[in-house]
Amino acid sequence: MIAGKAWTKGPNAPKRLSGRRLQERRAWWFRQHPLCVLCLAKGRAVIARELDHIVPISQGGAEHDPNNWRSLCHDCNDEQNILHRGGKPKPRIGIDGFPIKHS
Repeated sequence: MIAGKAWTKGPNAPKRLSGRRLQERRAWWFRQHPLCVLCLAKGRAVIARELDHIVPISQGGAEHDPNNWRSLCHDCNDEQNILHRGGKPKPRIGIDGFPIKHS
């Protein structure tokens, strides 16, 4: 396993939204945007379960700005998190046992 530098919260970082306020905001967002935007771009309709920040908060993205939000399914969110950290996503394997080509 390769050890990387751990992410640390900056001394002037704003307090993150949590609890009931976060859940209300997520519920409002998913009523407006119920499908994964990355899957939709590939012609698939998949229910979104993750509220993703287009520009990660750790990289200066705005946490509370809806212009920095998008709806993602669990798989697309995992893939985006890996890409933001400089990694390569795991290949998806089809029922025939061969990798599925990304479109």
